[in-house]
Amino acid sequence: MNYPGRISATKRFGEHQQGAALIVSLLILLVMTVLGIASMGTTTLQERMANNNRQRQVAFQAAEVALRAAETFLATNITSAAVLAINFNAATPVTGLYSQRPPVTGAPMRVLLSDIYKDSDWLAVGNAVSVAGVTNVAQQPRYLIEYIGRVGAPPPTSYSNKKPDTRQYGFRVTAIGWGEGAAPTARYLVQSSFRMPLL
Repeated sequence: MNYPGRISATKRFGEHQQGAALIVSLLILLVMTVLGIASMGTTTLQERMANNNRQRQVAFQAAEVALRAAETFLATNITSAAVLAINFNAATPVTGLYSQRPPVTGAPMRVLLSDIYKDSDWLAVGNAVSVAGVTNVAQQPRYLIEYIGRVGAPPPTSYSNKKPDTRQYGFRVTAIGWGEGAAPTARYLVQSSFRMPLL
């Protein structure tokens, strides 16, 4: 029941509203927008990091394929010291084969690339061996092999009881792989030491 001098609670409440609900909802909307933009930036950064990691892994796997191909080439093609002397002789250069020291006395050495960290040196004709068959890459991986000499201490010099030189022949294998895409930014360089006995 309403008395003539009284204002109802409903009317009094309605008269005192000043738009606080609108201000609060706008502030909540602003906070949610800021959080959404921040999470989008984080997601974009994570996608870039994941893509870079994938490119690096592709380049690494490609370089590993080339490294294994080079080691297989050594094991199957360099079967004797005479074959070594022919293939690693700078007078008859073979693509991708270099020597840190002469394969035989008096043979000229074919020194390594000027800069193995430059793509242009790897891609120049006759510098490195390209390995075919790697999928999802625009640039096939490549390798080069360097003869570094006999491994181990030389046998003792004894004129009365001369022993044959049983030291193994050492090689340094370097391979490079590139990531995916027409202009890959990821590249991976791997090296291994390979030694074997030759007669």
